[in-house]
Amino acid sequence: MTDADIPPPSPSAPSPPSRPPRARAEPLLSSEIAASLRNPLQLVDLVLATPERLAANLESASAGPALALAFVVAATLFAVPYGLVISWDSWWRIAALYLGSTLICLPSLYVFARYVGVRVGPLQIAVLAATVPAVAAMFTFGFAPVLAFLRATMESESATISWLDLSQILLAIALVAGIGRLWRCILFARGLDTRQPLVLVLLGWHGVFLHVLLRMADVLGLRG
Repeated sequence: MTDADIPPPSPSAPSPPSRPPRARAEPLLSSEIAASLRNPLQLVDLVLATPERLAANLESASAGPALALAFVVAATLFAVPYGLVISWDSWWRIAALYLGSTLICLPSLYVFARYVGVRVGPLQIAVLAATVPAVAAMFTFGFAPVLAFLRATMESESATISWLDLSQILLAIALVAGIGRLWRCILFARGLDTRQPLVLVLLGWHGVFLHVLLRMADVLGLRG
């Protein structure tokens, strides 16, 4: 076989263009957080629509007090309508369920994190944990009209499944949404020091938190 019999090499396929690196999110500014406290719609956006910016705040340890205040306000005010649907004297119970359980378990989260060497300040831990009750409260705000309709159209005593039973499902969905938002923040916080041990701490802490929350639901009369 001569060189003329050897087929020329086929041209290699062009490599696909590489994607440009994703722009780093800017942390939430204190002025934006203060504005959200004056405008409920902006507060909804701050809590629900900006996990990557919240992660940037966690990485830089910036605006911690303002963020903690905003999340506590959201976890308190947005939980009131759902409680009122349950009964007039239950307006505080949903906030006590989510926010109260978080506050009870917050010291344990910080102690666990410091024990394994996670270099995260107490305000960063507080802001991260407060995402759970804040998001859960906003979901209950959205579910409040649904629960009101169910209560008006369903029997609470004789039916196999009552509106109170469905309420427990809605509250569980709100809780899952809150926990999911916490993990989205951790996912976006790639520049956070010792993120891996923090993930391990959170996995263990969730067991403590869920146990306390279920006990709190029993004490508040929110479980059948």
